[in-house]
Amino acid sequence: MTRLLVVLAAAAALAPDPAPGPALLVSVASSLGDVMSDIARRYEDRTGQPVRLNTAGSNFLARQIVEGARVDVFVSADDTQMDVVERAGRVVAGSRIDLLTNRLVVVGPPGATRRVSGPDDLAAPTIRRLALGNPDSVPAGVYARRWLEGAGVWTSVAPRVVPTVTVRAALAAVRSGRADLAVVYDTDARTDPEVPVLYRVPEAAAPPIRYPAAVTHRRQAAASAKFLAYLSGDEAAAIFTAAGFGLARR
Repeated sequence: MTRLLVVLAAAAALAPDPAPGPALLVSVASSLGDVMSDIARRYEDRTGQPVRLNTAGSNFLARQIVEGARVDVFVSADDTQMDVVERAGRVVAGSRIDLLTNRLVVVGPPGATRRVSGPDDLAAPTIRRLALGNPDSVPAGVYARRWLEGAGVWTSVAPRVVPTVTVRAALAAVRSGRADLAVVYDTDARTDPEVPVLYRVPEAAAPPIRYPAAVTHRRQAAASAKFLAYLSGDEAAAIFTAAGFGLARR
């Protein structure tokens, strides 16, 4: 498959399929769970092609694919986990694209009045627990660790980190009061208006946050390419941007 196939598929992406194949299994990073559910429903309504989502941390999803899970499309929250899948020979050649971007924010529990003006505040003695996606493996946590390393405060912050299995779990930890602060994606913070955003990490201060996507199984390569083309198209773009994501390709 080449990028040309992905482009050509866009023209037919919304045409109803007279004989849809089996459901596409699409593995998506946990931070994409809500928005991809909406997109999958719309795509199925328009084309008749069933889409089933497998939502979890990107590192867990990558491991599933490498171990042989019959996943048709993978949308990762970082390049590292997509690279793992690609090195294992599970990315269909020419299908990988950069789909979305995001940014980091620091959030507090509901009703929090604490002021956060920069990374140094996360190292303050009053911050006893800082929730992050596991900074060794979960993309949101890896991005957060790199930001704090670049700011020179990671050594002070690391002993207070509460590692979680997904970025959504970090959000849940701060919402429940099990953490004083959390570093999550802006898009995750938007899903819970009761959790206040205390600081928005400047994009220039953080590593670039990219969501790559690719076809990862040849079982339904044409149908998978058609869905990936839809994710790259204008209708999906409007849904992604409404949820707070940036568009990597535009």
